[in-house]
Amino acid sequence: MTFRTLTLTFLLLGTSVSAQHKGYSYELQNEVGTHELVSLTVTVSGDNRDGITYVINKHKNDTLYHIDEYLNGWVGLSRDGQTIAHLVSEKGGKPLSESVLAFYRGGQKFDEAKLSKLISYELSDALGQNRLPKSGWLKNDSVYHRMASNPFFVSEDKLFISFAQPILSVFDMNQMFHIYTGNGANHFTLNYYSIPNAPYRTNYDWGEYLPTEFPELETGKNLRDHIAKLLELKSAMPEESVYRATIEIKLLDNGTTELLNAAVYGTLKNDVISKLTDKLTAELTNLEMETSLLPPRHPAWIFKGSFWLK
Repeated sequence: MTFRTLTLTFLLLGTSVSAQHKGYSYELQNEVGTHELVSLTVTVSGDNRDGITYVINKHKNDTLYHIDEYLNGWVGLSRDGQTIAHLVSEKGGKPLSESVLAFYRGGQKFDEAKLSKLISYELSDALGQNRLPKSGWLKNDSVYHRMASNPFFVSEDKLFISFAQPILSVFDMNQMFHIYTGNGANHFTLNYYSIPNAPYRTNYDWGEYLPTEFPELETGKNLRDHIAKLLELKSAMPEESVYRATIEIKLLDNGTTELLNAAVYGTLKNDVISKLTDKLTAELTNLEMETSLLPPRHPAWIFKGSFWLK
């Protein structure tokens, strides 16, 4: 069975994958430690894909390829570094009824398919309802628990994902073929003495350098003062303000910016002031900013916030 026939197969199996990684930017190694994947987001917004991912040959210290996307979720890397498996299992901290598995080869997406929930979500529900039996496949020392603790892992270039019910699916990472689906508990009991851990992953420590303010303009001016001058207004305390300007800007590592959103609201009715919004948008389109607030190694960062004016 090829990966392209997988979508229908899993829909027929039913909809019943886990909150593995809550961090933002991260790096991970493949099973044999020859290649490293680094995925960098440019925002702290959850469930986003805005960023860049690249794969490095650790022996040669060369970048093999990159993907213009942040891979948020479960990620595995093949031994040759050419295949990435990416599983998105939740949104907003809650499990999806249909998660999505995508394969990339050499930096290009091969295909994706909708899958069931990971088994760890089903276990969490059982624990939350205090309905774990003292014996059987749900008990604390059962294979079910081992599958739930390790619902996504790569071993010898095979990707293993354990779903609810419990179902185990196995994929060939190199050929991106779906090679097995069956009773996960039986498969583990018959074929494996231990279950490997999920891919080794290190989340970056945001506490060290999480930007909390807008950078200064390249001219050294403060953005708040710059906006007030552009709109022929003055900065104000929130309780004294007449207007609120909301800004969202992506700052690139070369100092140029992309304006993602800009609007001016009246504080009395919280309505958009079109004339001021149009003027603000036009003036902020080609800003240049100082880059010291970019997190280390990141190609860009999205800054957003509000400014109070009168």
